[in-house]
Amino acid sequence: MAEWTRAMSGLTRRGAMKAGVAGAALGTLARPVLAQTPAPEAVPFLTNLPGRERTALDGTWKVILDPFDVAGRKPSKRRSFWLDTAETRETGLVEYEWASSDEMQLPAAWNDVTPELTYYEGPAYFRRLLDASPRPGIRQFLHFEAVNYAATVWLNGVEIARHEGGFTPFAVEITDLLARAGAGPHSLVVRADSRHGADSVPGLDFDWKNRGGITRSVWLVAVPETHIRDSYARLEGEALAIDVTLDGPAREGQTVVAALAGRSARAVSDAGGRAQLRIAAKGLARWSPAAPVLHDLTLTAASDRLTERIGLRSIATRGREILLNGKPVFLRGISMHEEAFGPEGARAVSMAEARALLSEAKALGCNFVRLAHYPHADHVARLADEMGLMLWAEIPVYWEEIDYASPRTLALARAMMGELVLRDRSRASVVMWSVANETPQSEARLRFLQTVIADVRALDPSRLVTAALNKNVDVGGVRDGESVIEVRDPLGASLDVVAINQYEGWYGTRTPAEIAGVSFRNTYDKPLMFSEFGADALYGQRGPREDRWSEDYQAWLYEETLKVIERTPGCVGLAPWVLKDFRSPRRWHGRFQDMWNRKGLLSPEGRRKAAFFVLQDFYRRKAAP
Repeated sequence: MAEWTRAMSGLTRRGAMKAGVAGAALGTLARPVLAQTPAPEAVPFLTNLPGRERTALDGTWKVILDPFDVAGRKPSKRRSFWLDTAETRETGLVEYEWASSDEMQLPAAWNDVTPELTYYEGPAYFRRLLDASPRPGIRQFLHFEAVNYAATVWLNGVEIARHEGGFTPFAVEITDLLARAGAGPHSLVVRADSRHGADSVPGLDFDWKNRGGITRSVWLVAVPETHIRDSYARLEGEALAIDVTLDGPAREGQTVVAALAGRSARAVSDAGGRAQLRIAAKGLARWSPAAPVLHDLTLTAASDRLTERIGLRSIATRGREILLNGKPVFLRGISMHEEAFGPEGARAVSMAEARALLSEAKALGCNFVRLAHYPHADHVARLADEMGLMLWAEIPVYWEEIDYASPRTLALARAMMGELVLRDRSRASVVMWSVANETPQSEARLRFLQTVIADVRALDPSRLVTAALNKNVDVGGVRDGESVIEVRDPLGASLDVVAINQYEGWYGTRTPAEIAGVSFRNTYDKPLMFSEFGADALYGQRGPREDRWSEDYQAWLYEETLKVIERTPGCVGLAPWVLKDFRSPRRWHGRFQDMWNRKGLLSPEGRRKAAFFVLQDFYRRKAAP
């Protein structure tokens, strides 16, 4: 992990848009730089947030837009919003006033709240008063589930944290700052900048709506002075293995106790606050989509106590099979963006919105969901644990317009992957980590992704690693009209599951009628899955099946593609593109797209297209004994 730490400590930003460091602190993996002193030391974010004492800071925040990034580029007292200055004779002119500024209900993306800001990309400043006071024997943290894209945080005018990456959590301790400041209220200001560059992750071009702001919940978290910072639970053979990390002045020599289903284990923490425990799991019910059994795991150490709902399951490969709890499993999947049902397609921020999406996946007959193309909210995996859905979790290393030769970009990707893994590695539903989607083949890209893969395996060797590949080669066939498409990507050698995106019958010259002449060949002795295929269809557009953009064309393409998948050797599953139509500014067809990607099986409001029922019928047959 030392290499990761060195890479992270060397990060720099160019200009105000690029202010900050990549990723939340990851223990010895990475530590954010605090740009101003005195300030509390940055700390790794606390995992298992629902099990802790916490206060939501959601609700009404004040907001100031800075379209020209004047405050960032040319800070001065009259426009330094984070100073929360009131105009007086001594201060002179102050060109802002939080009390009279606009309000926004958070979490939310400004692009979804105000029509005038639909495509605004740039900085915005958010402010609220924080009612917090020093508490003897208690440490306090601000925890941000996500701010898109680059965040800077100030408390009472003091910069306390920076973070880059729009979909993963970060935290900062404010215990010492509160001790110096005394009782509140305190001025909390957050800068969110939604712009991207070639050295950001994702880069300059991506196929979804860029939504800026504080898009997930913010929490004030309180823990004992010595507390459980992180726990990692997974099934190893017939035992539940649990790694616990304590933080605090008394982290060494603490007795750590783990209890589950009337069984327990204990260990003493080492100098780094680490303890490893094993609980016999023989005879305990296993988690699966058919029976998503969850158990209460309770951890105690010093004066801290955490309870978490976990599932016991194993995931592995054997040759060209995926094994769930030791038995072959076929992944009846669908891909899904984190976008709520509704005519405008806003970011899904609530648990109810996430449940609605996952419920449609269940109705489709899925046992697997690909969470594309970035980490979804923490509660999504927890809901999937409960509902019985296996998950593919991914970071937005996406397409060509990323600088794969940049050490800074690599450090960002490593930090994002680490934050995602640390957050979700005790979730039974998560069975695959994906490091990329449709990336160009080059030596720089190969080294880049192999580095991220090595990090993943070090943090969590219990899950499968994959990436969505799309550089497939048509090697022809032995008969006229036949095409054999081979998966040829050197990255495949580093993956556990080879996943391919292909759009035969939509992009290119083939029609669905010609898909029957296509076959796919996996050049690796590994499981193969189809991570994307599909076609755009406007809900309600009906006609001859040869008519592009119609539901009938989309359904026909699904019928023909599913036939190919059924006869593809070693195919262990699929995750067609995509559950519902989603917003995308790069989809320009005024009559059929109108800034929507229409490849969904559901309309924006959740109405089912004809292809939904084609796939549903296929999955019913696959699920039959």
